[in-house]
Parts: sequence; structure tokens; C-alpha cells
Amino acid sequence: MSIEMDSTRILAVDDEENFLALLRRTLEKEGFEVNTALSGEEAVRLLEEGPFDLALIDIRMAPMDGFSLLEHIKRRNLDTKAIMITAYPSAQARLRSLQKKASAFLAKTVSLDELKRTIRQTLSK
Repeated sequence: MSIEMDSTRILAVDDEENFLALLRRTLEKEGFEVNTALSGEEAVRLLEEGPFDLALIDIRMAPMDGFSLLEHIKRRNLDTKAIMITAYPSAQARLRSLQKKASAFLAKTVSLDELKRTIRQTLSK
């Protein structure tokens, strides 16, 4: 799959508005089309409305956590790739993310350059 930035759609899902705003600004500067959702439920609605190439999903959200959203994506056989992201990284969270077929796992403390690099690598798979 070639990465055409102007047509690549990313869904960023996090219950922290400031983090979502940072993701949107950063990724739009890279030429991505970015939609945001403040909850798993809102993300499900957006996923039903149209396809996304990639979802950046916070793990700790309520009532629907990031793992439940990832399961929804996989259960619906959506072609959306997923990168799990968390402020509370642990070996257990990383393992669970990969077991549930996430493409990557990142801590929120990751640099923006590393985030962009991981997104590009994930989209090129």
C-alpha cells in the first residue's frame, strides 16, 4: 500500500481533549486527514460513517476502553490499522495490545518524531 498523505484518514481516540488537539495539529501538518473522538462510543459512530486507514487509540477510557474499541474494529473486519497509545505503559498492556492485533503500542511520552515514524511504518505494512 502506498501512502498518499492527502487521502490517508486517521482517527485519533482519546478522552483528553488537549492530547487530541496536539495529535490533530501534528498529523494535519504532515498532510493526513484527521478526525477525533473523545470516547470509544464516538469512535464507533465515526467508523460506521466511513473508512479510516489508521486509528490511534488510547487504552484507558470509560466506559468503552481502547481494547474494546480495538476488538470492535477487528470483529467488524474493518481494514483500519490500530496503534494503541497510553499514559500508563506496561509490559502487560503491550502484550495485550499485540495479542489483540494492534499494529503498534506507544507511550504518550513518545516524541512526535517517533509517533510520525511509527504511523508511517504502520501504514506502509
